[in-house]
Amino acid sequence: MMDELTANRTPVVIASEINTLKRQMEKIFLVHAVEIGRRLKEVRSVLPTGQWGQWLEASVNYSPRTAQRFMQLFDAYGEHFLLPAAGQSPQDQAVTQGGEGIRIEEAGRMLPKLTTAQAMILLGLPKEERVQFLMEADVESMSARELKQAVEQRQEAQKVREQAVAERDQAKQESTVLREDLDREKDQNARLAGERDRLKAETRELRLEKNRLEQAIENKQASYDKLKERTGYKAIKQMEATLNEAYGRAEANKIAYLYDSLFKTFKELAYEMTRFAGTNPELHNLYKEKIDDFLHKALREKF
Repeated sequence: MMDELTANRTPVVIASEINTLKRQMEKIFLVHAVEIGRRLKEVRSVLPTGQWGQWLEASVNYSPRTAQRFMQLFDAYGEHFLLPAAGQSPQDQAVTQGGEGIRIEEAGRMLPKLTTAQAMILLGLPKEERVQFLMEADVESMSARELKQAVEQRQEAQKVREQAVAERDQAKQESTVLREDLDREKDQNARLAGERDRLKAETRELRLEKNRLEQAIENKQASYDKLKERTGYKAIKQMEATLNEAYGRAEANKIAYLYDSLFKTFKELAYEMTRFAGTNPELHNLYKEKIDDFLHKALREKF
């Protein structure tokens, strides 16, 4: 029987047992890490300002970064672990719960057991995303590298979703702006249409008023024509024409009279100048120049 058991313990079987023990040890380490984070937060809350880094180095030989990682583990997973009973260490507590680490309970269902490395990797996800991821993924069977890759893929998917949400919100906002612009455009078009209708109505009213005025003018003109006929307007106009004709003849007679007078006077002047040329040549030449100058000026005058 012993030989049969020994024969079944091949190197592969033994390696599997070792890896199982390693995972159990890592899970126990996670309990310790969470409890360390719990106590670090407790100390930091009571230390005076400025003494945190000095206390870490002198008391527990931790850097602020290492302490921060422990406290992050506590913030993320501390609520899922039971506090150790009096006189019981976190490791003893883990053993009493099955010796294989502690399962995390969330929303009434059991979530996978985590190693410290897995827990640290999962800190890259927000709490809601982390819980959802633990529910969906087979974390227990993943290596640290596989888990890190899965978390990075989920983070990238989350970024894509957030980008899509942002683009959707932007599209909604732009759609809202466009809708508001369209509503304003519709309101403006409605106002313009109302103004157009009002102007059309005013134009029709003005056209009617114009027609009424034109009709009134025609009526007045007809009345005036009738009045002229009744008052002998035609006879008056005929009399005016006769008077104008008589006035024209009188003016013509006057011009004819003046012309005849001028002609006779010029003939007498020419006769006297001829007679005067023999008796006083010098005086004759003087008046001849004056007569020539007068005639030239008279010819230049416009009639």
